[in-house]
Amino acid sequence: MRQDYSEIQRKLTDILGLKFPPVAISLIRKACDVPQGVKELEKAMFYCAMVKYAMLGNVFYAKENMHSCKRGAAALGLCNVPEDERTGEFYTNKSSFSSLRAAVRTVKESPQLDAGSIYATLLSPLDKTPIDPDVVLIETIPRRVLEIVQAALFDKGGWIEGMISAPRQVCAALTVRPYLGYLNVSIACESARMAAKPIGLEYSEDGALIGIPGENIGECASNIDKIGYVKARLPKK
Repeated sequence: MRQDYSEIQRKLTDILGLKFPPVAISLIRKACDVPQGVKELEKAMFYCAMVKYAMLGNVFYAKENMHSCKRGAAALGLCNVPEDERTGEFYTNKSSFSSLRAAVRTVKESPQLDAGSIYATLLSPLDKTPIDPDVVLIETIPRRVLEIVQAALFDKGGWIEGMISAPRQVCAALTVRPYLGYLNVSIACESARMAAKPIGLEYSEDGALIGIPGENIGECASNIDKIGYVKARLPKK
């Protein structure tokens, strides 16, 4: 049964004090799976900028040709890994890593979908999603991210094993890893911050990001106000 994404967004926004709506992300495998009425992105941009564009209220899908960052597109399964990314030269040329060995190791260990397995990315604010999302991405302050983590663990307990590096954070760490079933916490990489500037909504210097498997977002919303210290800070009803 389809979840009430409008109510989930309302509750999470109210309790967490979100400045921007959660972003619903679907990785579309075939052209026929694009929901009717959803418009194609008109101007190419980095995927990490698309996330910010969705936070502004836009609903759209983007095929590989609209992804101007092919490194992010490759992580998302839209195309092959660019040659300079595969060899590590892209990162050594910009002094992100000290050696090709370190750069190649980083790319090899990055979460990544098979090239050509994804037809398009579909993004929207959570309350406007036309289909059940594969991933929900939220930007907020670190202490609220911890509350989301605890809400996700409230029923089953345990620990979450996260992945973070310097590049590929919004695409690989916060979209692909949750797509594969693992909630992940990270920080916008420097490329993401630069790419978001033309959108007019930059990633927060004080914020963190959490990518949640789409099937778990209802559970997080249901549990968030059951946590003792969250209840303690909320206004008394």
